[in-house]
Amino acid sequence: MKVLSIAALSAFSLLTPVSAVPSQFVTTCTNLAASFENENTEVLSSTYVLEGTFIPSTEMCTATATTRANLCRVKLKVTTSSTSRVIMEVWMPTNWKNKGKRVIMSGYGAWGGCIPFGEMAWASGLGFAAIGQDSGHTGPSASELSDPEIFKDWVYRSVLVSAQAGKALTNYFYNTPLNKSYYIGCSTGGRVGLKLAQDHPEQFDGIIAAAPANYWPNIEVSEALYAHIVGAPGSPTFLNQAQWAAVEAAILAQCDGIDGVIDTVLENPARCDFRPETMLCGAGQTWELDGCLTVTQIETVKKIHAPLYGNNGRFIYHGVVLGGISSQGYALKYGPTVGSGPRDFLRYVVYNDTSYDLSSFNLDTADLIMDNDWFGAHSKSPDLSGLQALGKKLLVYHGLSDAIVPPAASYQYYDSVSLNMSLTASELDPFFRFFPVSGLSHCYGGNGASYVGGASQATYLPEALDSVPAENSALMALVKWVEDGEAPETLRGYKLDSTGETLGQKDHCRYPLRTTYKGSGDPNNRGNWECT
Repeated sequence: MKVLSIAALSAFSLLTPVSAVPSQFVTTCTNLAASFENENTEVLSSTYVLEGTFIPSTEMCTATATTRANLCRVKLKVTTSSTSRVIMEVWMPTNWKNKGKRVIMSGYGAWGGCIPFGEMAWASGLGFAAIGQDSGHTGPSASELSDPEIFKDWVYRSVLVSAQAGKALTNYFYNTPLNKSYYIGCSTGGRVGLKLAQDHPEQFDGIIAAAPANYWPNIEVSEALYAHIVGAPGSPTFLNQAQWAAVEAAILAQCDGIDGVIDTVLENPARCDFRPETMLCGAGQTWELDGCLTVTQIETVKKIHAPLYGNNGRFIYHGVVLGGISSQGYALKYGPTVGSGPRDFLRYVVYNDTSYDLSSFNLDTADLIMDNDWFGAHSKSPDLSGLQALGKKLLVYHGLSDAIVPPAASYQYYDSVSLNMSLTASELDPFFRFFPVSGLSHCYGGNGASYVGGASQATYLPEALDSVPAENSALMALVKWVEDGEAPETLRGYKLDSTGETLGQKDHCRYPLRTTYKGSGDPNNRGNWECT
């Protein structure tokens, strides 16, 4: 589509000495709106931006970033149907040709709706041409997803069209074919990563799918059921945040030492046989006076951590991982706003009825959700033969303290691929590796060595970018695997404080090997752990 508008050169470029500005780069950048043509694509703006420029949030989104390279920032609109479109950006750094001529697409979380500026600043600072997009709608709400075409964009199509447009723009702008292309995403973005690996392996040479929310309809059902299990604040079944924190402390008291070291991290949560009954109030005791729980509250705790089953014993989803209680979990799994995700899905996608309330949710509704394909939102196909045949790489990692998407789901997926393709772990290793990361919450944060230089992490702790070597990141481990054939044996994790200062390190082992404490020494020293 021919574009009519041209954005002016950024005022920021006037602040730098003329000799430091690559004039041809700037001219080509600001002329893109008039010169670049691609099917169903319109260039909305093209601006030269200096390193260190603050990028503010847009519309209903809160994401901001500070650029880490001099770059050409291009905003595009890609039309996907008569009722849907994708707004995307491509950030193309001046040093792209000297940094491997790579392109990277960043995924999105939850309902999407926002361009991931933090991810793009990080990646473009490493020399990648960085692509980000809004998943086909504006803002983090699901309210626009009642249009099936917009929902289809959210499921996967927005990534495909953005990748195609972004690659075409990059090739055109640099007048040089790109070398390799990568995708990185966590949660919903991880689910999309698996969708790409399963159905569109030709799109990317390497994919990072972190904490992938595949089996996605099952997640929605589980959260709807949790809303019934937990109940409203003040009800007999409900626990407040302080009570859940006490449950977490009891879990650690019973199980933290199983892995051989007391460090507030469960290296293998599946080995924890937690008995919440130890918190039960005796005669005359109360939470306020004695820090104990009622029988009804104990039952809530047990149900939250147990697998869920539906009609005729149908398996629905894994329970919340032990040792994974966090502020993230309280918000979405067992606190006062539990069920907001499935409520909005039922309101805007399933029934198109904004008055729908989860009080009417039952196991028949659960079957309806789990039996529908939803444009392939399950992302659970165990057939990665296309990825294998093309020589592409899939790196999955999952935090073992993830309260939002249970890590058991990633073990389940890995094992399903192994069985479906009749391949042992060593036979999967050339194209698919899975890394459990102890002490990592959902995508970011946690008590352990949870910073691995992966999806979403630069957004939530940008200070780490100046203290953690980029070459030790999950992203660059994937690059080495794709481009040099150097497959990652471990993922380097960093335990960081709020300023990004390193407090410890650990090398997390690939599954089915286990990260094992050697029996002595500082657990924050990675040399005191091994793969067994």
